Amino acid sequence: MYSRCGQISFAERTFDGMVDKNTVTYTTMLSGFGQHGLGEKALTLFSSMKEAGVRPDGITFVALIAGCSSSGLVDEGVAVYESMEEFGVVATPEHHCCVVDLLGRAGRLEEAYELAKGLGDDGNYAGIWGSLLAACRVHCKMELGESVADRLFEIGKERGLAGYHVLLSNVYAAERNWDNVDRVRKEMRERGLRKEPGSSWIQVGDWSHRFMSRDESHPENDQIYAMLRGLALEMKSPGYDTTLEPSDSDSTSSSSSSSMTTLWDAGAT
Repeated sequence: MYSRCGQISFAERTFDGMVDKNTVTYTTMLSGFGQHGLGEKALTLFSSMKEAGVRPDGITFVALIAGCSSSGLVDEGVAVYESMEEFGVVATPEHHCCVVDLLGRAGRLEEAYELAKGLGDDGNYAGIWGSLLAACRVHCKMELGESVADRLFEIGKERGLAGYHVLLSNVYAAERNWDNVDRVRKEMRERGLRKEPGSSWIQVGDWSHRFMSRDESHPENDQIYAMLRGLALEMKSPGYDTTLEPSDSDSTSSSSSSSMTTLWDAGAT
């Protein structure tokens, strides 16, 4: 609860005060550190877990590899992935997906691609190739992105995977390859594929509020966008420090300001 609310120091204090710790409590604390960008602390805690004789399970490794990914600890995350057999934990598609995401975020796309190809039947998992396709978009690797997309659509041909078609079109758009953007979008229309828009909810009192990109149907829409406009202007003003480093007492995503500005820009258009 504390870590999900951003109070990682309180979470750590509660964990340290526990007399009996087990795999679940260690894994929960590891996950909290990882979500707050404290990968080094997660690795230190993992070492303490082993010294205490507490055996990690598959969920522990998912949390730890994901934490390394969010903190940019690429080599450390790969080492954790490769050490799973020492603890008798068999890697699942979720673990493979985490390590592919880890390598992809760091720009080591060829290495991630070779890893995914070498998984054989274990690699027939859309999340693995989807993570790699997303990384190809971020790092503008169009040629590799096409190969990844072919493999991805082969795996999910029965389900359509509309979201990944959109992602592929965005890969082409990043390269300003508008002909292929149109080709992918046309294919989606012909196959009746449509990506469901993402949304989020917040409950205030007895009323649940739902928000979607470019949606202006909320009854308090004018006040919401006025607030967003004010925040965006404040964040763009001279002297506003958008560099936020995670600490033990307070962890804030370094992308929060840009995300808010993007949200406003998307809504304004």
